[in-house]
Amino acid sequence: MGGPKNTSYKETYLTLDRLKSWLPKDFIAQLYGLQLCGNYGDAMTNPELVNIIKYIKSINPKICITMNTNASGRNEEFWTELGKLFRDEGNILTFSVDGLEDTNHIYRRGTHWKKIMNAMKWFVKAGGRGKWEFLVFKHNQHQVEEAKQLAVDIGLKQFFAKAALGFVNQPITEDGRKYNSWMKVLKDDGQLDYFIEQQDKSLNTNEIKLYLKESGFTKSEEQSIEPDELAKKFNDPKAFHKPRIDKQIIDNKRTLSPYEIELGQTDIHCVAIPKKGIFIGHDGLVFPCCFTASKYYANPSSYEVSQLQDFINGYGTRNISLEYNSLKDIINGPMFQGRWPDNFKSRDIRDKRLITCSLFCGKKTNHEFKKTKDSIKAERSLI
Repeated sequence: MGGPKNTSYKETYLTLDRLKSWLPKDFIAQLYGLQLCGNYGDAMTNPELVNIIKYIKSINPKICITMNTNASGRNEEFWTELGKLFRDEGNILTFSVDGLEDTNHIYRRGTHWKKIMNAMKWFVKAGGRGKWEFLVFKHNQHQVEEAKQLAVDIGLKQFFAKAALGFVNQPITEDGRKYNSWMKVLKDDGQLDYFIEQQDKSLNTNEIKLYLKESGFTKSEEQSIEPDELAKKFNDPKAFHKPRIDKQIIDNKRTLSPYEIELGQTDIHCVAIPKKGIFIGHDGLVFPCCFTASKYYANPSSYEVSQLQDFINGYGTRNISLEYNSLKDIINGPMFQGRWPDNFKSRDIRDKRLITCSLFCGKKTNHEFKKTKDSIKAERSLI
């Protein structure tokens, strides 16, 4: 989606050689599942993706691999090879496509519709098990059933429609128009392009079509990033780019609002612990989950983001990097055995409690995340 340039994110991709050095064979062999889902990137664009999956499956043939992609790139040979690797039960590729040809680009900026459709068809033709995940917004809510039928026609196994995260629930007026629950889409120069709004179930199809005409949604230039382009951009993960911290955002002496007090008081039920899951970034940094990783690489535009970045940088990125440590030493080290659990035990966001953990795993404060999970309507077997 269009937004301000993320100066905290450094584009790299994971190479097969680096993966081999990071993850021992005995670790890969005991894995139940592997999810390829980037916070800021798309595994599809990795030039070595097919070889990486083949390597993992050669060590652990029964592993369940899942992957998310917007599918706006690569050629028939790639999608055919990928389809062959996703034939087995338990392996599934999620096509993240939020609308049809006239609406998908509103949220998925720069995507190429014809490439997406071809990718789905080539993947399925090769025997790949795939599903369509459809984020529902106000501008595409009238297209859910049509998209579901398209998924059936293509031969996908499942179709999911779910509510999107990331809205600001604070009324705002822009150019005489009021928005209650919104997210901004910005141009390349940082200026406002348009607003995306949350689903409105009170509107019928004709009203949504009128809304589309009146909203001034622009279509950015279709992009199709190919692996050769990424290879030229590759940077050494050893050269860490620490996010800058806006210290003025972190004021641990301020008076908390009732909601901020609740963020500290709520019990944390960490989603990563029962599954024994970890998240490994493209640069080798190890986190408990994708939620914490996403905030670390984000622009420091809020107390939540700056707090998480300060928490990581205070310990040192080198100490959670697979470039300098074994995975076993990182998991058994002070960060995972001390700092992360201590944040769960703290009862004050001015102390050790991380807002990110409360928002996603707080028993009484994960409202938006729970709303999204509860909204999922899955057709378990379309075919």
